[in-house]
Amino acid sequence: MNAAYLHISLVHIPIVLTPLSVVLLAVAHIRSSHTIARVALGILISAALFAVVAFLLGEGAEEIVEHIPGVIEDNIESHEESSSLSLGLVITSAFIGLLSWLAIAKQFAIERLLLAATFICALLASASLFYTAHLGGMIRHSEISSDPSRS
Repeated sequence: MNAAYLHISLVHIPIVLTPLSVVLLAVAHIRSSHTIARVALGILISAALFAVVAFLLGEGAEEIVEHIPGVIEDNIESHEESSSLSLGLVITSAFIGLLSWLAIAKQFAIERLLLAATFICALLASASLFYTAHLGGMIRHSEISSDPSRS
């Protein structure tokens, strides 16, 4: 097992968990359920932790794949830049989510506003993660490229 293997394995977790938390936050809102909201927030915080680990493993993964024939450095750089934005959005979502969790626990009036902010930020993070994953796939998966010369 090396950094590339771990990066590819772990990076899928926040890509799945973040949009799952968005769906659960929507369900929590519709049902006015603090229980579902807490589950969604816990999932979102877990997604952020996995995102940090995957991001940190990215540099090691880059060192392994950058010398493989057919790997284009620009694809790696695009993926790396996008991953920084995605990580920032996921961490921000998790931080607002943690504030939401505390607001629910303490029954603060601001809880609905914080949950809405968490939802919006997690939705943006999900979109960013999907795009970052697409760019990551372009590093070694020529079949998803729109450039026919790479197929």
